[in-house]
Amino acid sequence: MHAASVNRADLLQRNGAYHSTTSAPALQPLGLDVAGEIIEVSSDVGGFVPGDRVMTMVGGGYAEQVVVDASMLLSLPRNWSYVEGAAAVVGFMTSHNALITAARMASGETVCVHAATSAVGLQSVQLARYLGASQIIGTSRSGRGRDLLKRVGVDELVDTSVSDFASRALEVTRGQGLDVILDYVGGGLLPDNVAAAAIQGRIIGIGRLGGSEGTLDMEALAFKRLEIVGVTFRTRSAAEKSDVVQALCRDIPTFRPDTVDNQAPEELRPIIYRALPWSRIDFAHELMEENKALGKLVLEVEQ
Repeated sequence: MHAASVNRADLLQRNGAYHSTTSAPALQPLGLDVAGEIIEVSSDVGGFVPGDRVMTMVGGGYAEQVVVDASMLLSLPRNWSYVEGAAAVVGFMTSHNALITAARMASGETVCVHAATSAVGLQSVQLARYLGASQIIGTSRSGRGRDLLKRVGVDELVDTSVSDFASRALEVTRGQGLDVILDYVGGGLLPDNVAAAAIQGRIIGIGRLGGSEGTLDMEALAFKRLEIVGVTFRTRSAAEKSDVVQALCRDIPTFRPDTVDNQAPEELRPIIYRALPWSRIDFAHELMEENKALGKLVLEVEQ
């Protein structure tokens, strides 16, 4: 292990609020996505060999060594550091699964990313732009990070503390509405999402930091023929998680081990807010709790 990223799920798990349907013990090491170097492979594993630089999602990533199923491994691009690799995995897996598998986003469609200044929000913007979104609207509650969001691909930032999101979304899309909405906030945004969605729009519920309940206009849902889909990794089997990895590798070949020149596109480079020694995990969690980080917080493992 060389690096592990910090995720909000780590805080929830630390506080006993991150539950799944598995029978795993209640007390587990924290950490979800990591990057490092392979030191040993099983005799039946193909595609990877000791010495390969890789990144992966794994339970208990705050560690010096981890064991992971080979189907969950992604090749670390040669132009990325271990810190960038650790920062990329969960964000891009979540974003790709939401955009492509759940929302079936097609090139040329309009996309909204709520909480766009969050680490995974930034990665969703990057991936949506890379995969051909024609117009990307981002939202935040403060309007901060405007320059960074413009740089990674946001065309219009809506500060929801001072502007009506649905009205602005319809104005920006010339009344057509949004084809895909990635909601990392939840709660009271549901009515606005329905109002802002295009006919046959897809609303993907990913996060619930703003609450787990919202009011649904069933008439608008039917009239617009909308889809509302919830996604999470907590209730997925090992095989389902592996499918997410394979789908991501299909659309970003540089993550595959058989790619000859695995240099990642510059527009997909993860945004790093700060890299810290893993001995400063408490401080890293404090930074996340303060909601001031623009980009990923990553822990470097001393070798």
